[in-house]
Formats: sequence, C-alpha cells, structure tokens
Amino acid sequence: MSLDEELKAECEKFIAGFRSVLLSTLNPDGSPDLSYTPFVDHDQRFFILTSHLSAHTGNLIHDPRATVLFIEDENACGQIYARRRLRFQCEAEQYARDTATWDELINLFSERFGDIIDTLSALPDFELFALQPLGGQWVKGFGKAFDFSGRMQADATHLNPKKEKTQRR
Repeated sequence: MSLDEELKAECEKFIAGFRSVLLSTLNPDGSPDLSYTPFVDHDQRFFILTSHLSAHTGNLIHDPRATVLFIEDENACGQIYARRRLRFQCEAEQYARDTATWDELINLFSERFGDIIDTLSALPDFELFALQPLGGQWVKGFGKAFDFSGRMQADATHLNPKKEKTQRR
C-alpha cells in the first residue's frame, strides 16, 4: 500500500468515527465564526442540514468558503498537544428543496439521525449544503503532519519543519 493509500484509509476511518464536525465560516464583516453541525458523508462531500438560526447558515449563503475540523476527543488522546486532527478547506454548495439531491440526502440524514430529521426538514428555515473538500491537513502526532489536495487525493506531502529550514539556506 502506498503512503497516499495508507493516509487516505487512516483519514476515512477517522472520519467514520464522527457524527458532527466543527465548522468555521466567515461572518459578513469578514470575522471568523466557529460552530458545529451534524453531517452526512456522501459522494466524497460532507452534507449538512442547518437552520437560519445558526450563524453558519447565513454565512455559507453569503460566502461559500468554510473549514471543517475533525479532532480526537481530549479524553482519548495520549498527549493533549498531539491530538489527531483532520482539517479540510471546503466550498459550500446549497441545494433547493425541490431537487433530487435534497430528497436523497434527507433520506440519508434520516437513516443516520432518526425521526428528528422529519421535523427539521419540514421547517422552512432549514437548508441543505454540500461541503466539497478542496484540500487539507492530517495531523496524527508530533512530526506526523501531511498536507493534501481535494479529499486526500494522491499527493500527500509530509510537513517537516527541519527539512524546510535546511532547504531554505
């Protein structure tokens, strides 16, 4: 198995352990907003069903740039400074209620989260977004950080500060 395949498998397994994601968006004034939202992982994208009562919904409508973060639970990590984490820079796409994508994803949300989705999807202030990963970073410990494009495509780059300093001289 190549390094790219190994990292992709690790990342996909890590994502599978989460039901929600930390979500960073930009407020209209350009300031950052951080929240969380449940998600469905489908078709290499993260789908979210969010209310207009959440700042991130309006933020995504105004500016589709977002960052999602999956991070190891503090109680499960061996070293607080080296929590495993996976971050994706994303672009959001909104889906209208009268689309096949809405119907398909609401069914997937119902399978994952239960009857609450019947209520939430019927409320007029809920919106469906797909967060398309553009690139990101997987940190699995000290000296074990990797950048990649898309959703962990075959171009992982090991980040090594000592190596970069040597190359700059």
